[in-house]
Amino acid sequence: MSSNTHARRRPGRRAAVAAGLVLAVGLGVSAQATAQATAPAPAKTSAKASAALRSVTGFNGDVVTQVADFYGAYIDARNDSAAPDAALAGALRAHYLAPAFAERLTAWEKKNKADGVLRAQNVPNEWTVSEGATGLETVVTLTYGGGESPTTTTRFVVKQEATGDITDIRTANSAPAKASTAVRSVSGRTGDPVTRIADFYGAYVDAKDDPQGPDAALAGALRAHYLAPAFAERLTAWEKKNKVDGVLRAQNVPVDWTVSESRNGRDVVVTHNFGGGEAPTVRTDLLVRLEPVFGDVTDIRATSTR
Repeated sequence: MSSNTHARRRPGRRAAVAAGLVLAVGLGVSAQATAQATAPAPAKTSAKASAALRSVTGFNGDVVTQVADFYGAYIDARNDSAAPDAALAGALRAHYLAPAFAERLTAWEKKNKADGVLRAQNVPNEWTVSEGATGLETVVTLTYGGGESPTTTTRFVVKQEATGDITDIRTANSAPAKASTAVRSVSGRTGDPVTRIADFYGAYVDAKDDPQGPDAALAGALRAHYLAPAFAERLTAWEKKNKVDGVLRAQNVPVDWTVSESRNGRDVVVTHNFGGGEAPTVRTDLLVRLEPVFGDVTDIRATSTR
């Protein structure tokens, strides 16, 4: 994902909570790292990763980021190795779609016998979400096939209202214009560990930072889908002991985040930036370990607070 200019959709509640609420500890450790109230440090957009390491960056409240969070997690739900995760898909639709549009979309699906979010009966191999013609529109490009199968591409224009709810998904018939370096976009690949963790953390931040209050249904569905059951139990016990969210390792939500490949090739690194503006900027680095076959998260460990 490129990190050019990005349109903020809503302020959320992140600025109202002190950056010192970040808790940078691993499972089973209860010491809290408190941010020092010194002069604000410059915000860091992402971890300094090698050019060879793939990374995805998201911005809380950004239109492109939020549509990418929705589509990425929705594709993961539809592409679950056992069977489509109807609970997660439903929670995502309830969170991101405006109620009136959700009803129209359900009616369209019954008539057309296809998924209305993807406009297809299967799931894509790759996807890209780009800035649209207006600040409340994004363009979603889905690529199907590849390898021995023919490659097909579909494009949609996704429209949002000022509060961020999706109010329309319509097919874009015209060919895309040549990409401009000024147009920010997010790309994902089905089955890619970096994409998968970016989908999880992006949608989880959206659920925790909902303007109407944390969306417990979506947060729970995301945890059930992405976390290995044994680790989910340990994480819940850790949260009860430490009184803090175990996925974010904080009591507030980040302003921006970056998900990157690790140098050891086994883990994924998640970097969160908290605060900004008048608040001191605090950065945390999390090491996320995935089960190698199915991609379930088996551990989340904090490595530093800066």
